[in-house]
Amino acid sequence: MVQAHSLYTQIKKIIEPSSLDLYLAKLFIMRFLVLLLGLATILQMLDLLSRSDDILAGDGAQIGDLWRYALLRFPQIASQFSPFTALLAAIFTFVVLNQHSEIIIIKASGWSAFRIILPMTLICALIACLHFAFNETIVVDTRAELYNWENNDYAADTPPAPISTKDTWVAEGNTLIKVEGITYNGRLLLLDNVTQYIRNKNLELTSLLHADFAVYREGQWSLFEVKKFNLADHSVTPLENMLWQTQIAPERFLALSVTADHVSFPKLASAIGQLRAEGHNTDDLETSLLQKIVAPLSTVIMPLMAGIAAFGVHRSGTIFARIMICLALGFGFFIANNLFIALGQFGTIPPWIAAWLPMLLFTLTGGFFILFTEE
Repeated sequence: MVQAHSLYTQIKKIIEPSSLDLYLAKLFIMRFLVLLLGLATILQMLDLLSRSDDILAGDGAQIGDLWRYALLRFPQIASQFSPFTALLAAIFTFVVLNQHSEIIIIKASGWSAFRIILPMTLICALIACLHFAFNETIVVDTRAELYNWENNDYAADTPPAPISTKDTWVAEGNTLIKVEGITYNGRLLLLDNVTQYIRNKNLELTSLLHADFAVYREGQWSLFEVKKFNLADHSVTPLENMLWQTQIAPERFLALSVTADHVSFPKLASAIGQLRAEGHNTDDLETSLLQKIVAPLSTVIMPLMAGIAAFGVHRSGTIFARIMICLALGFGFFIANNLFIALGQFGTIPPWIAAWLPMLLFTLTGGFFILFTEE
């Protein structure tokens, strides 16, 4: 009975935060919002200044296009720097608490170092959830729209963004097929510049079949503006529009053409499943998929890495050194995270290791530093 009452008391403390919890959370969230807005605005202004000449040089460009660029670019900047802003906000919060000796008072009331960090960590968990939702609903769309606008040299009349503007390769038997662009409107799938490299049973190239575009509708493929190049006599034969007899499903082109940064988590996961079922290597896409979770979640460990600025024996002049250690830890995490992402995308290490190992290592490092300075 006593144990049950003790458990109930602990759960109640978590569900009903104390006034001190709310105080620490309020200090942190106010600094986070101010820093995020200020940092993102400054970076947006610098980026806009560097791109303004290119934007205004676009066909039919007007001054209002600068505002359009800012609206498309700002969500990406805010998303990218949200974890770093959480680190700065935590550092500034701990420094202020230290300067006013509030850390000493809080610890004297019986709170441990990790208990002091807990309110900020919970706020960071909430920020991480909002960050993930923000990425999935706004950032992926604005990034794709901005990418399409840039590829059209910031022209005023920009065509709808294709699903892919990169070369997509598909193999069917001995034939290799290259597609330079893919557009899909929900009913009609359009492939731009389709080239078929036809090979014999010895995998020697015999001819090329090029179509300006291919269309999939009503269950069949059609090729338009077709030309055939024969390697034996170097002849080029114009052909009429023709049906394309192929077993390649349209979903295969859609899955191969996916750009991880331009699609949401469910769409990317669906494309990975489609490619994995066909035997394709999906390490790069799986790494990007996991990074969609890890990037927002990295915000949660920032108060832990900033805790060095708050705890331990403070002597004259050591606070600046502690701040530098916190910043070094933060920058070290972002560098290591980007390095492991690259290794995962190239298939050097498994995607789940590439995504989660840096976060695990720096969580342990931050916890070790706090324990070490406390002792």
